[in-house]
Amino acid sequence: MTVPLSRPATTPRTGRLPLLLATMFAFNTTGYIAITAAVQILLPTQVAAADPVGKLTSFGLVTGISAIASVGVPPIVGALSDRTRGRWGRRTPWFLYGGLATAAALVLLGSLSTVTGLLIGWFLVQGAVNVGLNIVLAVVADRVPSRRLGLASTLNGLGIPVGGAIGTWAGALLVDSILLAYCLLAVVFLAGSLVMAVVARETAGTAGRTARSFKEELAAAVESLRTRDYAWAFAARAVMFLGYFMASSFSLYALTDYIQLPGGLAPATAAATLGLVTTGFLALGMIVMGPLADRLDRRKLFVLLSSLLIAVSTAMPVLSPTWSTQLVAAVLSGIGFGTYLSVDQALVTLVLPAREDSGRDLGVFHIALNAPQVVAPFIAAVVVGGLGGFPGLYVVGGLLALVGSVFIVPIRSVR
Repeated sequence: MTVPLSRPATTPRTGRLPLLLATMFAFNTTGYIAITAAVQILLPTQVAAADPVGKLTSFGLVTGISAIASVGVPPIVGALSDRTRGRWGRRTPWFLYGGLATAAALVLLGSLSTVTGLLIGWFLVQGAVNVGLNIVLAVVADRVPSRRLGLASTLNGLGIPVGGAIGTWAGALLVDSILLAYCLLAVVFLAGSLVMAVVARETAGTAGRTARSFKEELAAAVESLRTRDYAWAFAARAVMFLGYFMASSFSLYALTDYIQLPGGLAPATAAATLGLVTTGFLALGMIVMGPLADRLDRRKLFVLLSSLLIAVSTAMPVLSPTWSTQLVAAVLSGIGFGTYLSVDQALVTLVLPAREDSGRDLGVFHIALNAPQVVAPFIAAVVVGGLGGFPGLYVVGGLLALVGSVFIVPIRSVR
């Protein structure tokens, strides 16, 4: 069994750390601009044009199968980057590869018009964009000192709501010019990748370790999950996110069939309002709690409390399926989720099994976020159909989030 890597990591010069962190935020933002504009606006429009009658089923098929790429790519690319050799270092080339591949895939996706073509195109986009979005986590592990991990996680995480908001707006603005929209997204993400590669350039001595065969790499990845604290952190994230994504899978349908909305408030408008409230308090939770966890040096405590807050907010509609309860739950969920995102990544960086395998192990850990997103809608459908409808769904989701908080407790090496 391996032991967690020690800190601090190799860091940039003191004066360059703020620039590095700001560039990480900008890079993540460009990634989520591309993802959100596509999946929220552009891709559904393309699917509806390709299959007007079966658009819901077809869209679920396209996004569900393509999500496999977001699960499989991070650990593979992470492992390859750990062993990359050359004058550009381990991580820098992968920002360039990912940026070029994502730009090409986005332009290709914009030119497709059949459901099969859109599935292939979105699969390629999902795989390509997750190259850079995973490698940036390895840069945090390599370059950011432990006293700034919460701040780094906060800035990385803020790219999600900021990029999501910009992406939704940009997609809606350009929805009548699909190919142009994808070309602009490609340019934006490629520019972000190039800037990230320049700012995060590595110094001499960052060459990768000796390459291993695929079988040896797979065995090493499985072995890393035997590291006690890393395994508990992985399990905690996977179970917590499974509960969260299950409860949110059918939010529009729940607002239509279960939640008691005020007269005149359409379910779609209610969903948009809740999303805005959640995003606002998510950003607040990130901005406040990430740096506070750094200051107090208490990451485990913050992850535990935020998981409990998510569990409570998830189960609230069972006791009171009203609009006012939904608004309160959105506030609590936003604060809890924002805190979790800003601190959990810092925690896992501190319990990685081995520094030389940080890219691979962070990629494996990324599965604990992406895999629940893939399976949650299917499990949620079974729960709604067989365990008491939406109340059963919220109970199960809340219990899973609660179990996720319990799994944080056995972690020993982080307070």
